Amino acid sequence: MRLLFALLLAAFLAPAAHAYEPESGAWWNPAESGTGYYIEIQDNLLGFMAFSGDPNGRAKWFTSVGFLNYTDTGVSFQADLFSYQNVQPAGAPYAGRPTAEPSLGALRIVFNPNDNRRATLTWPSGRSIPIQRHEFYFERPEDTGGVTASTLKMLGEWQVTVDLSTNTSASFPFTADVLVLDDYGWDSGVNAWTYEGCRPDNAQIGGCSQFALDNHDVVGYFGAPSSDFPAGAQVIVLKDGYYNGVMWYVLYELAIGTNDGSGLFTLYPKGTNPYSYPAYPTRAFRSASRTFVQEGKGPAKHGGRSASLAAQLDAQGALPVAAKTVRPENAGRAARLEQVRQLEALLEN
Repeated sequence: MRLLFALLLAAFLAPAAHAYEPESGAWWNPAESGTGYYIEIQDNLLGFMAFSGDPNGRAKWFTSVGFLNYTDTGVSFQADLFSYQNVQPAGAPYAGRPTAEPSLGALRIVFNPNDNRRATLTWPSGRSIPIQRHEFYFERPEDTGGVTASTLKMLGEWQVTVDLSTNTSASFPFTADVLVLDDYGWDSGVNAWTYEGCRPDNAQIGGCSQFALDNHDVVGYFGAPSSDFPAGAQVIVLKDGYYNGVMWYVLYELAIGTNDGSGLFTLYPKGTNPYSYPAYPTRAFRSASRTFVQEGKGPAKHGGRSASLAAQLDAQGALPVAAKTVRPENAGRAARLEQVRQLEALLEN
């Protein structure tokens, strides 16, 4: 019985499974500039193209197509690699399909289970190299002072979906949020680059009204790895609003790639320990670019809604209740509490 109880407890405390899909787009190895890879994923089929060269150093392209392999330990890909001859010259009239040369052997890609923008590529020759998504335009010439892409990529608008299904009191298993992040700076209290913005008045304006900045402002930073987020997490605190005379905050901890990610959502009253409250699975998706939220024009801004998520959940009888101590499933992230307190302080300034 003790063994059965231990197994059940381990299953309860284990991180919730979530959908994992490697990012499509341009990849490279920063240590091998001049060679690039394009990965396109549609459903569970992966198409791979390499911009590389032949044994004489002449430019050549290679392709491989096959299905992703999902296991308990991660996601991988393996298929034959092909090169081609009689390829249409750039700008020349089409003269027919290129001719596939004999298979070069099996190409293998093993994706990092903690970061869907990182992988290890093994050529048919047996040589293995790390590859990663190419970040073309996160860091711009006007971004100075050492700020990194981990901070800058959060600038933009994000749609967030929260899974409340484990809260059986909630009348609906999901809720949603929108975050607009439009500025950044160094904060000595957090000792990190932070980004800031708001929960906007609506999902069309792509910007922050004064009302939103006064009542639903947001601040976050890229946090160090933890047991729940081995590659690090975006740690975001949102001023949800007053309910019954108490200010409530939302804590998001998200592993974000280029345009999407997943993590956890916690709703808690000001002055309490967020890690004593339940954390719910969360998905986030980019819905507008940095350029749009910083420079775009939208509909006229207006006074927003003051009602908080806390008020909505209480009306459903689903308002989160704190444990007396840190909840076991939050123990791995609780070391961030001091930084979370610093983010709260920034919202109060």
